[in-house]
Amino acid sequence: MNAKPARVRIVPLAGVSLALALAALPLAGKVVGWVIAGLFAALVTRLVLHHRSAKSPSVFLKLVLLAAGVGGVAASFGTLFGPEAGLSALLVLVALKVLESESPRDLQVLALVGYFLCLCGLFFSQELLLWIYVASIVVLLTATLVLFHRGAERGSVWRSVRLAGTLVAQALPLAVLLFLIFPRSSGGFRFQFGKAILGNQGISDRLEPGSVAGLAQSDTVVLRAEFPDGTIPSAEDMYWRGAVLWYSGGMSWSRGPRLSQEFGRQLSGPAIKQRISLQPHGERWVFALDRPSEEPPRTTIQPGGFLQSDRPISNAFHYTVSSRPENREVRLPLDHTEAALALPPTISTAVRALAASWTANATSGREIVNAALRHFRTERFTYTLDPGTYGEDALDEFLFTRRAGFCEHYAAAFATLMRAAGLPARIVVGYHGGQYNAVGHYITVRQYHAHAWCEVFLQGTGWLRVDPTDAIAPERVSSALSAGRGYSADERRFAGDAGGGASWGRLARAQIILAWDSINYRWDLHVQSYNDEQQRTWLAVLGFPHISGRGLLLWSGVGIVICLALTALWSRWPVGARRDPATRDYERLCRRLAAAGVARASWEGPIAFTQRAAQAFPTHAVFLRRCGELYAHLRYGRNPRSVRDFTDAIRDFPRLSPVASPASMSVPR
Repeated sequence: MNAKPARVRIVPLAGVSLALALAALPLAGKVVGWVIAGLFAALVTRLVLHHRSAKSPSVFLKLVLLAAGVGGVAASFGTLFGPEAGLSALLVLVALKVLESESPRDLQVLALVGYFLCLCGLFFSQELLLWIYVASIVVLLTATLVLFHRGAERGSVWRSVRLAGTLVAQALPLAVLLFLIFPRSSGGFRFQFGKAILGNQGISDRLEPGSVAGLAQSDTVVLRAEFPDGTIPSAEDMYWRGAVLWYSGGMSWSRGPRLSQEFGRQLSGPAIKQRISLQPHGERWVFALDRPSEEPPRTTIQPGGFLQSDRPISNAFHYTVSSRPENREVRLPLDHTEAALALPPTISTAVRALAASWTANATSGREIVNAALRHFRTERFTYTLDPGTYGEDALDEFLFTRRAGFCEHYAAAFATLMRAAGLPARIVVGYHGGQYNAVGHYITVRQYHAHAWCEVFLQGTGWLRVDPTDAIAPERVSSALSAGRGYSADERRFAGDAGGGASWGRLARAQIILAWDSINYRWDLHVQSYNDEQQRTWLAVLGFPHISGRGLLLWSGVGIVICLALTALWSRWPVGARRDPATRDYERLCRRLAAAGVARASWEGPIAFTQRAAQAFPTHAVFLRRCGELYAHLRYGRNPRSVRDFTDAIRDFPRLSPVASPASMSVPR
């Protein structure tokens, strides 16, 4: 008859089940929810069946569940391909594997699946907190495997956890070495799925009603900026320049055809140096304070004075740039002038009449601009995140009927009106303001800082930045950064600043949040974004400024060999140097007995040896036999006793006088 396969013990099975559940949690927002629920249900069912010694579900039932699960995934995503659909199908298979897991081999397969699910979570996010979370699951899985192989003994759970932590710690030096010297790519230490990178693209090269308002609810980080010279602009001047839009469709704007370069970029004012860490967004915009005066590596300044990368930003991009706030262009190329004066294909007489009313009595372009701003300020326009949907005549509907919108509504309408009044105008999209981190001393710009503003060309002045939102909702602009200290209004309310004093608890909590964000920033800057350029800089400090990729591979191999050699030497180190306390104490007892004339034979067990020693020292016979029994139980018993009992017994052992005739105490043959 075939022997019945061994069943897995409940403790290792529960450990693997817990690890699988924890590994699946970070995927909850990426896969369909019922798949996660199904996996949890399968884990609970497996534990209940094991506890009751019940049979696993039949093959027919598992085939039905497989068809239903895979079919449900295909129905939810419309495909079985792609990261999210593929992971959902994988979790269905994992759930079915859990239901049929009974043998030791099944347990080890589930542990390997758990390691893979940990890696899958990192494909979507690689924040420091998630790395710590994943590391704890890896330790749990490793401890479960150690416990599975060591067997059930009292205290074995915690010993397994300690051993797993030791194994992970021993692997860290090799991992750090390879991280530092293994040839890097330009993308740094990032391995995310495409949709994980492009899920929140931010601004684009088209401005539609609602396109910026849709970003106002997102707190996704766009960039972090440090100011090495210590000069942080005021709230009103912190405009992060992105794309410049020339083609007007009324309330819809786009970049339009490619234009020629300006007649030399004439910027003035104090230079503001920024060290920026730009998060991946899938487009080519590279942000800098208004306006960038130099081109960082891999970027060019486009017509309109904004930076553009030579490739899509699919990985974190770190660069240093200087900006000068004042523009002194006195004339425009012909194609710039034509593009900045072009009106929408259709524009109503009411819009033309409104623009004409401002030009009738104006003696300069600045007076026209001021008249337009005064109109928006006094004609009951309102600033709202949810102005509703506009129809085909969106410009007229906004200006004369509803008069409600977000920054993109006001920028689009204002720029169109300026063109109708005969002034060259364009729209700039980017971000305004930011959150100052007093712990790390940097500015964090998030998606809800997205903004659109106008630039109007005035003779003798050049391009003048005009933010019509400031005329409607000045609190929106002034709250972007708080009074030079860099706290947003929300941050000040959170810290209790706005109400005449903050509680100690709120301030402490705010400081903890700032400190954690600073740690995350440094993690992203020095670990996640550790690329080939940073590696070359680090190696140059060590004295290897010109080492090639082949040389790095060679040194990586040497490092691996050295680590393996050290491990081999450690494993061959005299065992006595690494013995546990019980073994050391037993060997001490053996040495004392040998000095007294009773030596232990190499093949002699603890009970046999202590019984023979008891015959030589009758006055200590009870003590010696007890020491032998305790040590035997510690090493070979089913329910091992405490090591402390044994060490205490050895500590209390008295001095021995040599036996009268050692020859009579010879080892029996």
